Amino acid sequence: MHYVILLYIIPPKPAMPPDAAVYPKLQRIKNELDKQNEIIFKAEHERNLLEIKRDDLHGISRLTKKRELDSKIERKNEEIDILKSGLSGIVKRYGFDTVQQFYNAIKIAQDATYKYQMDVATWEENYGEKTPPKATFEERLRIYQREADQQHTQRNYHSRDKGAR
Repeated sequence: MHYVILLYIIPPKPAMPPDAAVYPKLQRIKNELDKQNEIIFKAEHERNLLEIKRDDLHGISRLTKKRELDSKIERKNEEIDILKSGLSGIVKRYGFDTVQQFYNAIKIAQDATYKYQMDVATWEENYGEKTPPKATFEERLRIYQREADQQHTQRNYHSRDKGAR
């Protein structure tokens, strides 16, 4: 009689690629860019309100307030330009030449992170330790009550009066 021994070799857990490893750092940079963009959008909104206010002027107030509003709009435009140049300054601090180059890098890192997470999930499903989920308090209580009911129904009851007479 011959026995065949099958060896089942578990492949190693997927390793995190370098592109996925830098994703948290790139995410922090993106958050910084998002905050700067939020400030820019707020400034552009304020500028648009000033332009609407200027365009709604009529009569003599148009002559007097128009210059004042035009100068405010011009200052707001300068502020917006400075804020926009700050975007490229942020990414240059972290070694990127342009904002577009940064967004390309974060997209690659995001895709690599997603693929890595899917590979790990597949590996865990196929080869990982399967630990049963912990029972909730209500489930444990039901189990204990069921066990107590079973023990109660399995007891043999003897009447005390049977042997006394």
